[in-house]
Amino acid sequence: MAAVVRAIGPRSILGESPIWDDRAGHLTWVDVDGRRLHRWHWASERVESVTTVGRPGSIALTPDPDIIVLASEQRIGLLHWPSGEVIWKLSLPIVHPTVRLNDGRVSPTGDFWVGTMHVPASDRKFIGRLYRVHPDWTWDVVVEKVGVTNGLACTPLGMQWADTLLGRCWVADDHILADGPTISGQGEPLIDFQTSDLPGGPDGACMDQAGGTWIACVHGSTLARFEGGTLTERHELRVRRPTCPTFGGPDLATMFITTIGGGGNYPVFDDEPDAGRVLVVESQHHGVPERIFSVG
Repeated sequence: MAAVVRAIGPRSILGESPIWDDRAGHLTWVDVDGRRLHRWHWASERVESVTTVGRPGSIALTPDPDIIVLASEQRIGLLHWPSGEVIWKLSLPIVHPTVRLNDGRVSPTGDFWVGTMHVPASDRKFIGRLYRVHPDWTWDVVVEKVGVTNGLACTPLGMQWADTLLGRCWVADDHILADGPTISGQGEPLIDFQTSDLPGGPDGACMDQAGGTWIACVHGSTLARFEGGTLTERHELRVRRPTCPTFGGPDLATMFITTIGGGGNYPVFDDEPDAGRVLVVESQHHGVPERIFSVG
């Protein structure tokens, strides 16, 4: 992978969940603690922003490029980008006021997988869950007792998810239904950061056309690629806290990586001028189109 070419967009406190819409040619991402969504247009490089009431954890595409799925705090809704208005469709039964929605991704079957986390993560409370939301807005609990749900990606082996606090990634069968509580970490992990000798913890992830999974190593200044659980590439970045990669551009050969800029619960490092912005990398790999949540 080539070195970082440049950084785009405003400086986020906590940049996350970048998604490329190849229908419209733009990248959208969230600033969780800044309570904003940003959109960058490939052709014009224009940036648009929308303010949200709560902390946006993740987003997803719908059949209408102007409408995106928004997972924020304990609710999931549809955000109309031109107006900034949200129609809330679902409130999940999150009983802990310190728990919010975090990473999310649409699966090959068209469901929206989204997880939760306790804030601040430094408390190391395992009271989060991984949910699967169907297009008719019904939902299942897939995993319970999660620390920080992250790393959601559609791999050839199944739907990957990670617990950042444990430093491990698993694959869940997208066709199973939850049958009672499941303990985070049960079963053999596909990826273990300790045995892979990777710094930091697994944060956001994406797939390339060759079946490789790219994972941002938050607090580790690293982007890692795995195939079938085997580490194949690692790349040092010029920020300490990369959060999530995705492929975009007309040929899906440009990688965009969101980062933490600092502020609020996060320290600001003066030697990281690009922290909080989206890093742009010309890649030797090609990505796959983002899947669409076909709402009912």
